Amino acid sequence: MRTRYYCKALFLLLVFGAATDAEAQVDPQLARRYFDEAKKLCERDAGRLWGVSLCGPLVIFDPATGTRATSHPEPPGPPPRFPGLADGPVTWGGQVWFAAPLYMLPEKDADLRQQLLLHALFHRIQAEHGLFAGASDGFNEHLDTFEGRVWMQLEWRALRRALQSTGSDQAEAIADALAFRRERRRLFPGAADNERRDEIREGLATYTGIAAWADSPADARRAAASALPVGEAPWSFVGNFEAASGPAYGVLLDDLMSDWRRQVTGASDLGDLLASATSRPPTADVAAAAARYDGATLRTAEEARDRAQQVRVAELRRRFVDGPVLTMPAGGSGTSDTRGSVGIPGVGTVLFNNFTLSAQWGRLNADSGVLRAADGRTLAVPVTKPLEGTTLKGDGWIATLNPGWVVRPAARPGSFAIVRER
Repeated sequence: MRTRYYCKALFLLLVFGAATDAEAQVDPQLARRYFDEAKKLCERDAGRLWGVSLCGPLVIFDPATGTRATSHPEPPGPPPRFPGLADGPVTWGGQVWFAAPLYMLPEKDADLRQQLLLHALFHRIQAEHGLFAGASDGFNEHLDTFEGRVWMQLEWRALRRALQSTGSDQAEAIADALAFRRERRRLFPGAADNERRDEIREGLATYTGIAAWADSPADARRAAASALPVGEAPWSFVGNFEAASGPAYGVLLDDLMSDWRRQVTGASDLGDLLASATSRPPTADVAAAAARYDGATLRTAEEARDRAQQVRVAELRRRFVDGPVLTMPAGGSGTSDTRGSVGIPGVGTVLFNNFTLSAQWGRLNADSGVLRAADGRTLAVPVTKPLEGTTLKGDGWIATLNPGWVVRPAARPGSFAIVRER
């Protein structure tokens, strides 16, 4: 699964950086306090949100020091492999646990920490309750384009207004948000299903973190609104947008359609559910609606970002499209940090931080750039020299091949591909 953070957590990581080894040690007493916080909140929920308890076994670990703490007694035998720098479910002793790295749980922000732990506990039960949107992520490279970003931010602005208002003002804001959503998907055929999958997979988890944490509907509305950016958002939306959209749609649905959680499935679209909960159709005049949210200023800011982005895309195209690369199948399980990712139109998205993949063919670790193809089928890393053997290395990456798989020269001069041995 992919590393996901609330926007607040992203900024905490960027401001404070990595912890020292001493700071990264998992303190059992501190971990116990975190576990007790999560237990208290999920017991208070008592199955209210999803009809089942969110409570379950948790692990807090530090990948650098190898220390860990568990909310339940450790099963006998060796522990499973924890998911590196990312959070994720693990099977241990016949049970599904959720493992979270210590650095993702801010000690000085109890509200965010508790929301993240509840988010994690939802992931632990998500697949078995039919709220997993499929075997692969949505590939939302269109959200790194000028128009994709503009219409997404307009949708967020309208959702924020809807969360902060009532009556006719709220109805108008919801109609505007749905119109902006429809316009973006009109411009990008195929976007609806890709966005929907990420909103179900991760947006519902972020919503659950807020809804189970909140002491009141007003608290939930405030927290969901705070997850939506104010002003122009400079960060990439690919792999991150649903952490803003999911809570907004979920909390609005809580207000307008109390039984929506009994209706939602892995194939649902949160926008469609919200549309069915209101009698007002999406706003017909999207230009007039955009003006209500300072769309002209937003477009000016995004035009400047887009000019700078095109320079960056050209450089990445030289490295990952025109230059020699090692290509491999993308199927398998792993982690990636979507901060700073950049889309190459018509090609895919380059991910730059903490990428891992365990696949049938072997394992990849990379922290200087991996191109995920737009169709999600392949990955590519730059090559600077000939490759051979079972341990392959390049600038910022290393790949280890399993038996039965080999590296072969590819059609593009200087390029290689990992293929099954014949």
